[in-house]
Order: sequence, then C-alpha cells, then structure tokens
Amino acid sequence: MRKAFLMVAAAAAMLIATGFTACKSNSTQTPKVIDIYVAGNDESGTETVAKVWKNGKELYALTDGSKRAFGNSVFVVGGDVYTAGFEDNGTNNVPKVWKNDKELYDLTDGSKNGSARAIFVADDKVYTAGYEDGVAKFWKNKTGTNLTNSSNSAVAEAIFVAGSNVYTAGREIVGSKTIVKVWKKDKELFALTNTSNNANAYSVFVVGDDVYTAGYENNGTKQIAKVWKNKKEIFHTDGTEHALAYSVYVVGDDVYVAGYEGNPAKVWKNGEELYELTNEGNAYSMVVHNGDVYVTGYEREVSGNVPKVWKNGKELYSLDDKGEGNSIFIVER
Repeated sequence: MRKAFLMVAAAAAMLIATGFTACKSNSTQTPKVIDIYVAGNDESGTETVAKVWKNGKELYALTDGSKRAFGNSVFVVGGDVYTAGFEDNGTNNVPKVWKNDKELYDLTDGSKNGSARAIFVADDKVYTAGYEDGVAKFWKNKTGTNLTNSSNSAVAEAIFVAGSNVYTAGREIVGSKTIVKVWKKDKELFALTNTSNNANAYSVFVVGDDVYTAGYENNGTKQIAKVWKNKKEIFHTDGTEHALAYSVYVVGDDVYVAGYEGNPAKVWKNGEELYELTNEGNAYSMVVHNGDVYVTGYEREVSGNVPKVWKNGKELYSLDDKGEGNSIFIVER
C-alpha cells in the first residue's frame, strides 16, 4: 500500500514502486542537496485529508477536508509531483491521481468502491496500481487493465515499471485465504504463497530480471514479515511477534526492508535488524540514498499516530500533529 524511490532516468531498473530518489549519485563528487517528498494523511481534523510534504513542511493539501481522503503514494519527475490515493464520494472510495496540487483525474466513475495504492511515472506515462470493486487493476494514465476477475476479491498494492514491463504485487482471495500474487503486465507471474495461510504483499522492486516482493504470511498464530526474490523466500522474522514488511529497497547486493515487529517500527538489512525506529509505530516506505536510509511512517504517541521521517534510525522530523506518512520519494537538486 505504501511506496518510495531513487530515480535514475538512464537506469530504470534501479527504481522502486515504494520509494525513489531522482538522479544517480557519483561518489567522486560532492553530495548533492536532496528534497524529501512524503505523501500521507493529516488526521487532525474531522475528516482525513490527503497531503504531500516537502522537507518536513506541508507542500499541498490535496483535499479540503470535507470528505475522507488518503494520499497513498508519491512519485516526482521533471519537477512535477504525482500522488495516488482516494477520496470518499459519500458512497464509495474513488481512486484518484493528483499532479502537484490539482486533481489530474479520477480512475473510476465512483459507482464502485476502489483505491489507488501505488504510482510510478515512466516515459511520460502515469502507472497506478489498486483495485475497483474487488478486482485488482493497474491503470496506464486513465486506461485500466484488470489483473483478476470478479470471481475472487483482489488488490494490487504495489507497482514497478522496468522498460516495457509493468510489475504489480498484492493479494487475491483463493478459497478462504488471501495469497500473495505478482503480475507482469496483465498476466500472473507467480503466486508466492498458497491457501494454507493468509498473506499479502505491499512492495515490489525490480533489478534486472530479479523481482523482490515484501509483505507477510500468517503462520497460523502470528503474521511473519517476509521478502521473496523471484519465487524464493530470502527473509522472514522469527514469528515470536506479529510483523509486516511494508517496503523493500535493493542497492547492489544489499536488501533493505522496512515495517514493524511487535510494537516498534523497524528497518532490516540483509536479514538483520538495522534500526528500531520507535517504541510503537510503523515504517511504511523507505529510500536508500548515498548510503543513508530514509523512512516514513508514524509513531504512536498519546495524541495518536504522528507522521514522521527518519534518517539512519534517528527522527528527522514530524510532518503533522496527527496522521501517517505513507510514501517517500527523494530528488537530487
């Protein structure tokens, strides 16, 4: 559901649908100044407001607070800020895309419930993943492609575009269980779990021919945070606490994972805990840039959930008094 990135125009394979950075760094040069964009929700009012923050300050309120709305994913390219989410129309949640501070379009007519969960911009095309009326979908601009049919309820939670290939990941109910699915274009690429346990995927990251997927699988007692490389499981928590992996980011041979285990929000690197970010909270989206690890999510405080950004395990700033940071994207100036 939540996303982040580092964006390199000449190397699309290094993009991730859950968090990015724009521009490739050169270690022989002075590090460039970066801008940190976060999409999320301000929950301090009567209704939840979809928002975008830049460097810790509110950049846009995408909705006016008259109806419940969420900003689920952000992608920045060419100076333009694209956000995917939804707004309640009084009857259904309507999946939407905003460009900068204006609504770009609705993805559906609003007659059925839906949501836009992830966004990716490539070659001047806007790709969005989500669902409509229980059917997992992705949209290229405003044109939708069904990944499943209406016989099974399903959601596409994450999207990644590599060349001409569109990868999406999420869940589909088969029988009485939700299973993790990855699709390539409009076809199922693989199912990562079976009908033994409930499971879901929240993030997909593609490097060359390798597809990394993050999510969880229930073991019958606890939710286990997991990451798969192609069809092989390469990371899981030990099952002593409920845990979810919400974001995966790959740099060379290093695999970073963000999520939670027990109450704390956490980051793992190559299967080992790297940071515990909070006593209570969640890490939804992550970018690794020049060796630094940036994460957004929330910390649970007395007043409620507070949206935050962390850098290398330390709080960088709070974004608002109450809400959640759902997606992070970094751009080099």
